[in-house]
Amino acid sequence: MRPLYETAQDRDNEKSISEILEAEFGCQLTKMPMKLGLDFMACRSGSAVAFIEAKRRKNKMFDYPTYMISLHKMMAASSLTQCTGLKCFLAVQWADAIGLCEMPAESMDIRLGGTSRRGDPQDMEPMVYFDLSKFKVIANL
Repeated sequence: MRPLYETAQDRDNEKSISEILEAEFGCQLTKMPMKLGLDFMACRSGSAVAFIEAKRRKNKMFDYPTYMISLHKMMAASSLTQCTGLKCFLAVQWADAIGLCEMPAESMDIRLGGTSRRGDPQDMEPMVYFDLSKFKVIANL
């Protein structure tokens, strides 16, 4: 069984992003169980309207030309959309902005990527690279 790398700080970051999204879009975000694959379900008037994966990065939005996320997350988004008909979104809070883009992407740039900082070989996996032009900036920080 793989170790769980999510920290209390990760959960705090997700909560902060969820509060901003709730205010921006007039919805309520509920944390989803890990087995669902994405972080939140967004609801209005008690009905689900979307699913959201929330991420936080310390760098500025345009420090890199792309944003990468695991293909596994993209597969979860695709499955949720196929099953429910609801859209899935990736919300990223960078040091200077919060951006939102739809998942899965129409066309995907897939490459091997990930991190080697933890020494876990399973951290290197197929990743989807989003051009930053796919993100709609919803807040400047």
